[in-house]
Amino acid sequence: MEGLMEKLPMNKKKATLLKTWKRRFFRAKDGWLHYYETSNRDKPSDSVQLMGGKIDDLGNRVLGVDDGRGRFLMVRCPTEKEYGQWKLALESQTVNNVTYVRPVMSSPPHPEKKVMIIDIGSGGIRAGVMGAQPCLPQMFFPSVVAKHKTTQELVIGIDAYKPEIRKNSTLIKLVEPSNKVDKDHFRPFAIDMEMMSAVFDYIFKGLKADSAKYWIMLSTPYKLGDAAMSSLMKILTDRFNVKGVCMVMQSLLALYSYNATSGIIVDIGERMEILPIFDGVLIEGGVSRQSYGGQKIADSLNSSLVEHKYNFVTPVDKLLVRYVMEQSCYACENYKDMKSKCDKDSDSYKSTVYLNNFDLPEDAHMSVTHDISCFKSAEGFFNTDLWGMDYPCVHKLIYQAIQSCPMDNRKHMYRAIYLSGGVTMLPGFSERLQAELKKLAPPSVLVEVHASPQRYYSAFIGAGTLLSNLAISEQIFISSEDWKKDGVATFRRWKAS
Repeated sequence: MEGLMEKLPMNKKKATLLKTWKRRFFRAKDGWLHYYETSNRDKPSDSVQLMGGKIDDLGNRVLGVDDGRGRFLMVRCPTEKEYGQWKLALESQTVNNVTYVRPVMSSPPHPEKKVMIIDIGSGGIRAGVMGAQPCLPQMFFPSVVAKHKTTQELVIGIDAYKPEIRKNSTLIKLVEPSNKVDKDHFRPFAIDMEMMSAVFDYIFKGLKADSAKYWIMLSTPYKLGDAAMSSLMKILTDRFNVKGVCMVMQSLLALYSYNATSGIIVDIGERMEILPIFDGVLIEGGVSRQSYGGQKIADSLNSSLVEHKYNFVTPVDKLLVRYVMEQSCYACENYKDMKSKCDKDSDSYKSTVYLNNFDLPEDAHMSVTHDISCFKSAEGFFNTDLWGMDYPCVHKLIYQAIQSCPMDNRKHMYRAIYLSGGVTMLPGFSERLQAELKKLAPPSVLVEVHASPQRYYSAFIGAGTLLSNLAISEQIFISSEDWKKDGVATFRRWKAS
């Protein structure tokens, strides 16, 4: 809400001869109340935080705004009607009003927008037809292909891991992580373009969709270069005759799954990416991309399991390690304290994960029991020394991202930290991250880490949310006709936006 009100100087509770009421333009937005000189509404004269504070009804159309951190502002509304409106608007922003998108399991197709969303992840691929309301993907399968050594026949997804399939096949990861990270030329993954044609065919058949009738929204694990985008455009337009394509980074789409346009996105899958975004604009100076992520947890866990006489070596074995990680690992509140207690009484910290639901060989382990590795494996995010790495910790990277933002926006960014990616689903991760950030933030600043229950699918959900609010136009999609006519030059449209 915005409009004209009168105010007393900050922290003054009554007017005096010199400190009297002044008329100012006010704007309440995103948990803050800003006021401006009436002649200049570009930069606020001052601001008071509403989130976490309270609004006092002082009578005579006067409201007291207490931020709970030592600042108090009295405002007077022009009319009784505006008084009621301002009171409601201010009170609504004193509580956490971040509303992440709540998708349904399935939804009828959108009546007007024929769009297919394909999220190409490092661990899995999610796909579905855009619904009338945000929904979960209709297809979800591992990013792996088995290629027969003799016949060259391809098997895509979970079936590629079947013993009878992989026995005579080569397993190919569609999105292969890279250990090289360069801020200006970030290529943390390599997409196997030779396999993507077969993967798209698998998706279209699985969804029973005529590709020629659909626009394709591609969610990618990183910002693709022109060569990679060209390869994907050629496959989709030449072989599948799609109507058009749009490509967006997963981490950018994740923000839309929180119904937000400003905040710090913390996206952790097999790699980690931290993006500060304000009003939809990426703040490049604060972007951080790291070559470690979920795989480091699995590697740390596997090393500990070897000490317990467990042996997981093959690609399929490592899927079992990932399963054990998902079932038993967590981020603890205080590592030193927890380790000290575990050293004295390890039995109290033991966790057993049973593997008898899987079709394993007779000599395989049917269960895995471990103790300190339950919480030590993920501790490397907050102390990379435990992983033998000389890299910044996640909370320090987020702090750097916030510091890269304009000073006037930093308080907002501290309470607008959004998690995305499967690794952030680890129990205790969001609470530990918030606790570590509070140690770095100024004492008067509120820190909030937001964790949607569906953040494992946040890029897919965000894509549907973004598209539901936009018209399918040349601004976001490149039509097949434009691509065939202008080629790579059409990519300027995405770079400009």
